Amino acid sequence: MENIASPVQRTRLHEQVARTLSLKIIHREYEPLSLLPNEDELCQQFDVSRTVIREAIRFLDAKGLVQVRPRIGTRVCDPSKWILNDSVLLKWRIDAEFDVDLIKDLVELRSMIEPMAAGLAAERASDEEIGRLVAAFHDMESAQTLDEQIEADMRFHLSILESCGNELVVSSLRPVIESTLGSIFRRYMEFDAAKKSLKVHGEVVKAISERDSEQAIAAMQNMISYAAKDFEAIEKSPSE
Repeated sequence: MENIASPVQRTRLHEQVARTLSLKIIHREYEPLSLLPNEDELCQQFDVSRTVIREAIRFLDAKGLVQVRPRIGTRVCDPSKWILNDSVLLKWRIDAEFDVDLIKDLVELRSMIEPMAAGLAAERASDEEIGRLVAAFHDMESAQTLDEQIEADMRFHLSILESCGNELVVSSLRPVIESTLGSIFRRYMEFDAAKKSLKVHGEVVKAISERDSEQAIAAMQNMISYAAKDFEAIEKSPSE
């Protein structure tokens, strides 16, 4: 794991402070229900102004990580209050370390929701929405770089969510898709490995295009299993 208390960069200071404090809270360096250091201590620790600290604390408060209590201080909230599926928090956690438990949780969450979303998309997607899915798949096929592949892959998965006709599914899984593809893939996946996944993506496209709900569910389950095996290989590979 990287040193999450490393010196703060001089760009967007409040975000850097918020990131460090968020990771400390999530990793229990600040225990639930404990008080954070006061403003003066945090200013000294990070070598920043009170304004920066206050902006960082506002971020933590918005994510359910802390609660500011007048005349008492800033208290770390119970983990049940934490908004851990927030896309920013997910990205920071993924960028900080290869957290095996977090990766498994993300895969399990996708397994619970995304196959059903694919099944609903097969039943409900408009011709235009299917066209966007097919276009994203073609862009994955023609991608020349890993960034191009990931961008098209993200559009592929989000187009399925957006065409399933359930706003709660979209809002619950979007940050997971964005964080998984945007952060994990860029950090751990190779371009050749991404290209090898085209076959399982194509099976999903075929099932949805043919309005075959059962096959769409099965194809998406197969795709997620394929991704899970890639992550298992990363976990077992020797660290650099």
